[in-house]
Amino acid sequence: MSDKKTAFVTGSTGFLGLHIVKQLTEEGWDVIALRRSTSRTSDLDKMPVTQVEGDVLNISSLEATVPDNVDAIFHVAADTSMWEKKNEWQNKVNIEGTRNVVNVALKKNAGRLIHTSSIGAFGKPGGEEVSETTPSKAMESGINYYKSKFFAEQEIHNGIKKGLDAVILNPCQIVGSLDYNYTPLIFENLKKGAMKGIPQGSSVIGHVRDYAKAHVVAYDKGRTGENYLLGGVHATYQEVFDTVGGLLNIKTPTRPLPKSLLNIVAFILGKVSLITNAEPLLTPEKVTLLNDTMAVSSKKAEEELGFSTCSLNEMFNDCYQWMLQEKMI
Repeated sequence: MSDKKTAFVTGSTGFLGLHIVKQLTEEGWDVIALRRSTSRTSDLDKMPVTQVEGDVLNISSLEATVPDNVDAIFHVAADTSMWEKKNEWQNKVNIEGTRNVVNVALKKNAGRLIHTSSIGAFGKPGGEEVSETTPSKAMESGINYYKSKFFAEQEIHNGIKKGLDAVILNPCQIVGSLDYNYTPLIFENLKKGAMKGIPQGSSVIGHVRDYAKAHVVAYDKGRTGENYLLGGVHATYQEVFDTVGGLLNIKTPTRPLPKSLLNIVAFILGKVSLITNAEPLLTPEKVTLLNDTMAVSSKKAEEELGFSTCSLNEMFNDCYQWMLQEKMI
């Protein structure tokens, strides 16, 4: 009889999900990876996992694929859109999807649920340092993603009241390989000279590898019902663009982009998106984030989960080398 632990992973074909799957397999876990019929599986196909088809919104597909007494469920699946038009769908995926995962975890007697939330569940920081004890301002943020992740956490707590053993992790901005969305946009826009200035906010950024590792460690060391904020390097957008410019060996802009100008651009792109039905590059929600000053304490995760991350240069270089390898740039 095998003493290997088994993990069921939702969101297994996404950026963070892929890295969590990778970390689990490297540590000897048997992994059952949930994927939708429409998911791109080229990266997951390279990993020694059992792929099962299903959807967090289809509870019967979860009941059919989650084994009885599974050691851990890593619930990573989420809709991270910052576009008002997707709010209703986002709420279904992030809130109802989490409720379904919680109910199936209870029904199947899962050993532990590791829930990937977001720093966004704490709302807009407004310059103050966020820690696990900071009251959430998600409801006042005007950003649906933040609200949906806050409500998703409530679903986890409802499950805990019914006997679920669960831990919540709150990552910040993620950078690294296998990112097909956020980071490549910075490289592409800088390379083609599309960036005419720099947003005036700051972000907290961590390497996807380190965030994934913290999730796996949380299975052993996380405390039931607790949140763990996964922060990283506090960087202005000027520092982010300078780092990427350095890797591309090009000069980065230094002109500040006023929030008012970004709002006008977001408004115009929003009108265009009504015709194209594609999410705009800039939305009012994204403008808010680009002008926010973010500060996050990872002290609890550092002390209890051994969390740490690397320099901006290392994390963006890892993404750049992967992009070169995949001929994306």
